[in-house]
Amino acid sequence: MRSSQGCDSLSSLKDMTNNRETISMTQLSNRKTETFSIGDKTFISPSWPPLSKAAKNLPIIGKSFAVPISFLMSAGVDGDLGSAIPQALFMLFEQLEEEDISKLFNIVLEDVWCKTTDKKVNLDDDFNNLDELLTLVSLVLKQHYGCLMSGKGFQSLFQMMVPLAQGQME
Repeated sequence: MRSSQGCDSLSSLKDMTNNRETISMTQLSNRKTETFSIGDKTFISPSWPPLSKAAKNLPIIGKSFAVPISFLMSAGVDGDLGSAIPQALFMLFEQLEEEDISKLFNIVLEDVWCKTTDKKVNLDDDFNNLDELLTLVSLVLKQHYGCLMSGKGFQSLFQMMVPLAQGQME
């Protein structure tokens, strides 16, 4: 379950588990947030500023998901989605094996607050199982990058890139 709302004025957050920057929920109160209920916990995720967070993290995050997603999209057009899913998952896991998956999760969940425990999300302590962690990661990724799938800016960029690529191939 998820909802969009402003942040509550909560106490300052101190993350003792790693070297991430300390922030407070009051500092994030002017940013749009989404609330996600997963398992027995509630998480608050502030939207990322377009340049300093979303654009900065796009190459790191996109590198992990671009090939498997494009493979699935092309297979869906060909009507062979059933056999493409295992191959796409293999590609995704292979990419995540090359990169440190915890680094990716730390980037995605960097500003996420666990309202239930009243502190920043802790990847080891705030989830009952891996499915809950992956669910939160996917919801936060959708929050920050879902607009790219339907937005005009990304489509315009691809429309510009395809002719340029075709010109270089000739």
